[in-house]
Amino acid sequence: MRLNLRALVFFVLGPLVLTYSAAFSHHSSAPFYDRGRVIEVEGVITEVLWRNPHILFKLEDDNSQEWDVETTSVSVLRRWGLDENVISVGTRVRVAGGPGRLSDYAMWVTNILLPNGEEILFASRPRWSETTIGEDLRSEITGNTELGLFRVWTSASRLWNEDYPLTEFARTSRAAWHPIENEPTANCAPKGMAFIMENPYPMEFVDEGEEILLRIEEYDLVRTIYMSSESAPQEPTTSLLGHSIGHWEDDTLVVETTRIDYPYFDKTGIPQTGSVRNIERFSLSEDGSQLNYSVTVIDPEIFTAPVVMGKTWVWRPGETVEPYDCQ
Repeated sequence: MRLNLRALVFFVLGPLVLTYSAAFSHHSSAPFYDRGRVIEVEGVITEVLWRNPHILFKLEDDNSQEWDVETTSVSVLRRWGLDENVISVGTRVRVAGGPGRLSDYAMWVTNILLPNGEEILFASRPRWSETTIGEDLRSEITGNTELGLFRVWTSASRLWNEDYPLTEFARTSRAAWHPIENEPTANCAPKGMAFIMENPYPMEFVDEGEEILLRIEEYDLVRTIYMSSESAPQEPTTSLLGHSIGHWEDDTLVVETTRIDYPYFDKTGIPQTGSVRNIERFSLSEDGSQLNYSVTVIDPEIFTAPVVMGKTWVWRPGETVEPYDCQ
């Protein structure tokens, strides 16, 4: 059967960010792979699982040993112009990447060599070939001051701080947390506030008059920000995303969120209580190309002082919020 190059590229790209086991669905590869080392394996692809939050394929080496090879999400690969037709079962490839920490036969892929000599790069340097594949096909960042806030924004930076003023209760809880047993997004469990604002995929602000909808690609979540007391529920319930009330301060959208029912502050085991309060500020850069974000997290049982974090999104014309459909 003739190899479909684009199918192969996408297939190969899949193993980059997933965990080696289909039992785990998470976004951080650090607990499962040693990214400081590189190993190589050559063999035949025997199975492909094309899905969010990560793509997983199986490879049988020349000793008939089966390997679990992981990569980033369908959402990321889509923006590289790759789909499930990139590769087919039966294709022979050479792969390189970080070895598994919990299994001798697992890998986080950084490079894949195809039968025709072309090499797929996953944010890595060429290893075997001068002919490479691995281009970000998204449009360039563009400025526009007329569109305002209401458009699709692409994540451009991280959210988290390096250190936090933790209470003794929070330190004890974090020390008892296990990155595998207590993985907050295992089995496609969605993130809550303010954790979800770290999401690496596009999001869109939609003006609904007395409400603003924030459509987030990751987990297909939608935040509702009530802009008037008339539109807000009189007796709001608790939820993963909480109850958000917004107002404008000049051109800055300020949002206060309470009634958050989510047990984690972040992905390192810092807990969160029901009394947590988030105050967010969204503002545009002078040329309209960047969305600046800050969130102040107030949770006295967890932090001895308010925690302030920030990140940015950028505007790429033509970007869309696509179905995530986590499996």
